[in-house]
Amino acid sequence: MASKKAVVIGATGLVGKQLVRLMVKDNRYDSVLLILRKPHEIKDPKLIELIIEDFEDLSKKASRLNGHDFYCALGTTRKKAGSKEAFLKVDVEYPISFARLAQLQPDFQQLLVVTAVGANSSSPLFYNKAKGELEDRLQELKLKRLKIFQPSLLLGNRKEYRFMEEVAKVLSAIASFFTIGSKKKVGAIHDVEVAKAMIEVAHKKEDGFGRYRPGQMIDIAYSE
Repeated sequence: MASKKAVVIGATGLVGKQLVRLMVKDNRYDSVLLILRKPHEIKDPKLIELIIEDFEDLSKKASRLNGHDFYCALGTTRKKAGSKEAFLKVDVEYPISFARLAQLQPDFQQLLVVTAVGANSSSPLFYNKAKGELEDRLQELKLKRLKIFQPSLLLGNRKEYRFMEEVAKVLSAIASFFTIGSKKKVGAIHDVEVAKAMIEVAHKKEDGFGRYRPGQMIDIAYSE
């Protein structure tokens, strides 16, 4: 089997951490390059860390970014970013820069990106509009394979407390009780379900554009 390399940016977020955990155990990947601002909490011989303190400098490391499957799980909140402009850098500009650099790599096969349900560049809502603009600009690149993943309310082990996430956990538990013979959740999706769906879609190697919403991702995650 030919060696296969994944490249991940946003590896310290909810979905990113799950991607790393799954990839370490996935023998279909021989190595995983993590683009980070600081060392990752997960250590494994398969992992290669590329520390870049400011992602504005990502292009300076272009020669080290070669790989087959490029995963982007970058994301923040406007509150955490501090301003709309800072938010747009993390959620739109950095992913676009990453995509453009990925496209130039000799072994590039596909790009897989996390956005959000409701992404729409015409939306009056700032968050949805930003995610929609990202999707539009990514499609303009005309990549051989571009896969977009749109989670709804994302569940996982966050460091900060979020009231709505706790409400979603309760609703998901109730929904699961009444949904016999299915592992689908209603209204929310877990970080590991998104990550697993991304990896399985990548391994299918289907050309063209694809968009995956929560129900589709959950089906893929539990398809084994």
